[in-house]
Amino acid sequence: MSDVLNKVRSRGSWTVRIRPVEFDSTRVAKLGELVDAVRTSHVELRGWDFPHFDYKTAPERSADYVEQQLDWEHYVELWRAYKSGQFISISALWGDWRDQSQLWAPNPGWKAGATLGVEDVIFRFVEVFEFAARWARVIPVGDEMCVEFTLSGLQNRAIELNPKRMGFRFNYVSSAKEFKWAQQYSTSLLFSAPRENAVTPSIALLELFGWDTTEEFVSDVQNELPN
Repeated sequence: MSDVLNKVRSRGSWTVRIRPVEFDSTRVAKLGELVDAVRTSHVELRGWDFPHFDYKTAPERSADYVEQQLDWEHYVELWRAYKSGQFISISALWGDWRDQSQLWAPNPGWKAGATLGVEDVIFRFVEVFEFAARWARVIPVGDEMCVEFTLSGLQNRAIELNPKRMGFRFNYVSSAKEFKWAQQYSTSLLFSAPRENAVTPSIALLELFGWDTTEEFVSDVQNELPN
């Protein structure tokens, strides 16, 4: 297990897995094709891409996968793409690493693991489904794909809204340690409705904190992202 992976998992973290439902270890013939697929599929919607593709450093190669790792400012993450068509991203919650960031230095009283931004949650789901749609266009994934999420480090964490919105009247705090979501989708549905697919898991995650939001609210937040 790498130092970056150990570090990511020491605080709040996202694990995202996108894979064809039908396993085929030789779905992609060459490692270089995997590198190109990640480079052309990554999503840039809010100033930092998902997954982050580092153009300055060539991805590391193994027999059946390629990967990159990053530990810079408040961004601590890694991704791995397999010849089977599976893609995995493991990334720290940005707000949990402000103590090592000069770009987003912590405010007085800041504490790792204390909060989770509602907008950040909604944006991340959009990024993943947008990436999955692009991934399915460049990798021969077949007719069905599975998209899986795990968000760890939630216990005793409170959700918060962007300051431009009216804040919560109550504290919404999670008693659950983690959130898990897995769903199979037809490849055609991933192509046609990535943002619509992102609504349901957003609502399900926020419910863990005791906040019952609406599809309309989630869609309104999604619309803050460029198309």
